[in-house]
Amino acid sequence: KTRPRTARDCTTQQNHAPRSSNKCRQQHSSRYNTYHCSRSNCSTMSSIDLSSFEVNAFLLLGIERILYGFWFIYPNYFKAHVRRGTFGENLKNEPLFWRAAMTMGTYIKVFQFSVVAYDLLRRCDISNPLRVEPLQLLAGITLLVIGQVLNVAVFKALRGVGVYYGHEFGYKVPRVSCFPYNVTWITDPQYWGVVFTIWGIYLTLGASSYTIPFFETFWYVASMKFLEHPRGRAITHSLLGKDASKSV
Repeated sequence: KTRPRTARDCTTQQNHAPRSSNKCRQQHSSRYNTYHCSRSNCSTMSSIDLSSFEVNAFLLLGIERILYGFWFIYPNYFKAHVRRGTFGENLKNEPLFWRAAMTMGTYIKVFQFSVVAYDLLRRCDISNPLRVEPLQLLAGITLLVIGQVLNVAVFKALRGVGVYYGHEFGYKVPRVSCFPYNVTWITDPQYWGVVFTIWGIYLTLGASSYTIPFFETFWYVASMKFLEHPRGRAITHSLLGKDASKSV
């Protein structure tokens, strides 16, 4: 026989109902919090990835400038390491040190081109130059043309031996007074040519970010004012020691 329900049974059933409902609410709240935590973590990871690219780009772009600074500040150490085979057998057997520097500089350019290409093709939004604002397009093309004219003129005037620190390595490099070295309002025309070219490319393409041009400007100005400047050489020698006295 079925036992008749009592008042106590009814009270117990009523007390259990809210608990089940509360449990459902807790589970739903837990899922909600987990979902939002996951979205938060994704956002955090995205920001970390973005910042890590910028840090890596800054360091990769600096490798070239630091290498050039090493040639300028410690040319005899560089020559000694070339002959020891530190930079590989091919450079070890290269009779001209400025050519060894030129070969290394060519390889290092891969870092620069890779950073710029990745930034423009993967990270930035770029536009058809015909759709860029006319004034911006004009500024970009002007900087691009000036930059390339300066670069070509520098190599024509100094040739490889002058561009790649032949004087510091002990080769005879005559002083020149032709263009662009007869232009008094611009110093270090080769480096400003690179800076102008980078800015010209980004402006012409209407890039959505100018982080890389700012990084390039920083490193080239650092070269002009410190890494490849007598002031920087004197400070570095006082802090880290002078260059090797014996020439190879």
